[in-house]
Amino acid sequence: MDVRFITDRSLGRLSKWLRLLGYDTVYYRGETDRTFLRKAEKEGRVVLTRKRDLAGRSHPGRVIILLEDRVENQLPEVLSRLSIQPDPAAMFRRCLVCNEGLEEVAPERVAGVVPDYVLRQGRDFKRCPRCGKVFWPGTHRDRAIQFLRTHSRVHFP
Repeated sequence: MDVRFITDRSLGRLSKWLRLLGYDTVYYRGETDRTFLRKAEKEGRVVLTRKRDLAGRSHPGRVIILLEDRVENQLPEVLSRLSIQPDPAAMFRRCLVCNEGLEEVAPERVAGVVPDYVLRQGRDFKRCPRCGKVFWPGTHRDRAIQFLRTHSRVHFP
């Protein structure tokens, strides 16, 4: 996935959904100002914001001013405006909290971290090397895929 994003603090939910789809997405908690734009330029990121005044600023990179205010509409807006289709194989490969790429981890390495009933299932576990959060397939994955199918017009096999 070549497209990388930076979102301002008004787009926290969108950041998580883009990460879930596998996109490298920085959620910038500071002011949406020159520093924000410089970071985007330095890292080669597409700027996503709802702040219309950013459109008048000089910036050599791509700035997308989102018109929609709900994440289920923002996600298809971003994908459509960039003419990109997410790769289902890239889904669930980034930490939803800190954006780091996830690493496979053996079930015995997450004992005491995940619920016992989940550990007994012997599922596919991934851990964030930065924050330590552990992820595994479960009903949350099914609900996320259903949300994407229902609200975002993203197509998955």
